[in-house]
Amino acid sequence: MARGPSTLGGMSLSRRAALAIGLGGTAAAMTGCSADRKPSPQPYCVSRASLARHGSLRGARLVYDISQIPTGFWFDRDFYGRLGVWFDDYLRLTGGSRPDQVWTYGSWLDGHPGCTSWHDAGRAFDLSRLVTDGAVQVSCRYDIWRHYSGSRLHYFRTRYWALAASLHLHFAYVLTYLYNADHDNHIHIDNGRSGDHLSTFDPDSPSQVQAIQGMLTHVWDKPVPITGEWDRQTREATGDVLQATKTGGTVDDGDEHWRSFLRRTAARPSGS
Repeated sequence: MARGPSTLGGMSLSRRAALAIGLGGTAAAMTGCSADRKPSPQPYCVSRASLARHGSLRGARLVYDISQIPTGFWFDRDFYGRLGVWFDDYLRLTGGSRPDQVWTYGSWLDGHPGCTSWHDAGRAFDLSRLVTDGAVQVSCRYDIWRHYSGSRLHYFRTRYWALAASLHLHFAYVLTYLYNADHDNHIHIDNGRSGDHLSTFDPDSPSQVQAIQGMLTHVWDKPVPITGEWDRQTREATGDVLQATKTGGTVDDGDEHWRSFLRRTAARPSGS
């Protein structure tokens, strides 16, 4: 049986420490977060004055991971609303207790004049941990928990991929540690493509295919090569997961197949 959540700790300085945290100042420019090969909407610059500052998400305090201090961050109104919809749905799917803190590496960046990231539009968020009463319930700090072993590693890895599944359901752009090493300490999410809608599946999206392969391997115990390429083995393994659902088929058969796979993955108990 998996061990319970760890207490906080293991903080290390991130290369993303320059992210603007709502206290004023200008952050260093970040690379864009285009996660697929098809033409996509382009990020754009917005001023901080056009955004709203929030210190919580659905009642959970936002905490800057580097300082470990509750902090206000700047958001596009509609994107912040989508974060709230995701948060409520994640808790409904998992049946877990409501976290009292959401840890992050930030939201809006002042990327003017060369805005290449949805952070520059206030439409991106870097999620690092969900915390309740000082205990980490879910950690996106792969840089920390990858060094764990046995049931402790299983606990954090399965919860990571269940969280990623819920994020992929609500946002088309979700970047995990499989995407590159810049995401070893957080999951990046933005609504640059999906806007106010649930996501759709693109077999040419390396980030989506990587995530499916990670979920199959680490949540469903159906190991497949994690390549980011949509291949027959990955496709058939998603069919095994969907076999018991009303939709059946495989993830690439339609939107409901993709979304059913993600909902089932998010809701799957880590010990199953």
